[in-house]
Amino acid sequence: MKKIKLVLCCVILCMNLGGCIKPMGRGERLTKELGSEQQIADQMMEDIAVALDNGDGDALKELFSASALEEATDIDRQISDLLQFYQGKKQSFEGDASSSTHTKYGEDIEKSFSGDYALVTNEKTYRIAYEYRLIDKENPDKEGLSVLEFVTEETYQSAINSEEGYYQWQYPNSGAGVYIKE
Repeated sequence: MKKIKLVLCCVILCMNLGGCIKPMGRGERLTKELGSEQQIADQMMEDIAVALDNGDGDALKELFSASALEEATDIDRQISDLLQFYQGKKQSFEGDASSSTHTKYGEDIEKSFSGDYALVTNEKTYRIAYEYRLIDKENPDKEGLSVLEFVTEETYQSAINSEEGYYQWQYPNSGAGVYIKE
């Protein structure tokens, strides 16, 4: 009889503890599956490169958040222009992303990345910047890319070598969408 009571108590205890587990959102699953912030940022860059290599505008569009798709001016044309601008197939990329995380009571409420990469294809080298929101518990429609900007390496280096000494990305002042500069 004592064994039955003990087993019953263990089962009830396990059920109660199991009920406290909250389901994970998309961003939390990605964090758990992919690991480090660098790995998450690299995975986004890989997803962008694969879509471009395949000429798949729909796959690229799926990376954007619902709110960015609404805010951007003619995102389909912007993506089409990028597909025409992009030359070659990815050979490598290198870069990193700065991240910003807002937590509340130990839980990530919002997590964003600003990516800065060099992408080398068999025909050209590009500099890429992106804004990506991995988690937004209060506004899930903002999860995804909001901005993607491409510039040729030549244009980027020309700006670096000029009097200003840096390249001024277009996107901070332009809102959601895809931006290209040759």
